[in-house]
Amino acid sequence: MSLERKDVRASLDADLHAALKEICDLDGVTTAEFIEALLTPVLRKRIHDTIELSERLRRIGISRNGRDNTADQPLNGERR
Repeated sequence: MSLERKDVRASLDADLHAALKEICDLDGVTTAEFIEALLTPVLRKRIHDTIELSERLRRIGISRNGRDNTADQPLNGERR
């Protein structure tokens, strides 16, 4: 069984909202479908990039596991 889908709320200026509705009408999709199609690839890329960065940092010895207080320590001998 899949998880319940969640909605997203956004506010646009009136002219942009009207344009969005017309674009969706022209494309034959709802505004929700249009926005989902725009956001999904951006979010998937951001998630992928975050995982990739985490793996790269781990490989070079930079990690924070949440069990120590080193997050408050300066990196590379920097002075605060």
